[in-house]
Order: sequence, then C-alpha cells, then structure tokens
Amino acid sequence: MIDIEAVMADFAVRQAERQVQVAEEIQQLKAAILPRLQDAGIARVEIRFDGCGDSGAVEECACLDAAGAAISCPDVTLLEGEADSVDRAGSEELQSLGQALEQLTYLALERHHPGWEINDGACGELVIDVAEATFVLDCSLRFIATDDHSTEL
Repeated sequence: MIDIEAVMADFAVRQAERQVQVAEEIQQLKAAILPRLQDAGIARVEIRFDGCGDSGAVEECACLDAAGAAISCPDVTLLEGEADSVDRAGSEELQSLGQALEQLTYLALERHHPGWEINDGACGELVIDVAEATFVLDCSLRFIATDDHSTEL
C-alpha cells in the first residue's frame, strides 16, 4: 500500500529544493547577462512569451539601444562557470547570450507563474532595463469565467 502522506511530504521537499535551485540559477544568469548586454550597447531587452493548451514558448527577444532602436542580440558565449546549463545527459555546455535570455525567462515563469502554459495559459514579457539592472516579469494569466444564473419565473 502506498503511504500517500509520505509521498506528498517527499514531493513538498523536492518542490522546495527546486525553488531554491531556480532562485540561484536566476541570480547566476542575471549576473552573467548584464555585463554582456552593457558591452553590446543594449539598453533594454523585451522577451515575449505565450502559452496555452499545455504548450508555451518564448516568442520573441528584442534588444533595443538607448534610442529605442532594435539591434541584434550579440553572438557571444557566456564564460564557463557563469551560467552553464546541464542537459538531461548530465553534460555541461556553454550558452549563448540569446539562450541565456530565453532560459532566464523560463526560470522566472517557473518560479513566479508555474503552470503558465496550462489550459488557457498566459502571455506577457520579461523586460530588462540594463542601465537600472532591473528585471520585470509581466504575466497576463488567461481563464474562462462562468457566471451562472437561476431565476424562478
């Protein structure tokens, strides 16, 4: 017989450990990303995402200069140890800046809006103000509302 309380307790412990890990990964990525954006003359980054029906993705990553003009995301690689990713096979690989921005978005969504891609889903953007070193996640959660009425005539 399955001890449901033990299973739930184990799940809660693993979820708490994952939340700590995600928070650490977010801080590591932020520290690695900002200098690269500054070096490239990028003043603002807007990363748009959309998801529903159990699927979601980063749709666009726009880098802007101080005048608000679009510029290309530089093709630079984060240094080893700055923001390494570990794939399912357990091997480490270096990330490009674009990959790191996308990973940061997914981690922020996991931490602050888990399930953002489920059912009606959510959309929004992660905005990075490079000069101010701020990261703001705007997320619009979708839902279906039902307003039932019963009237006796």
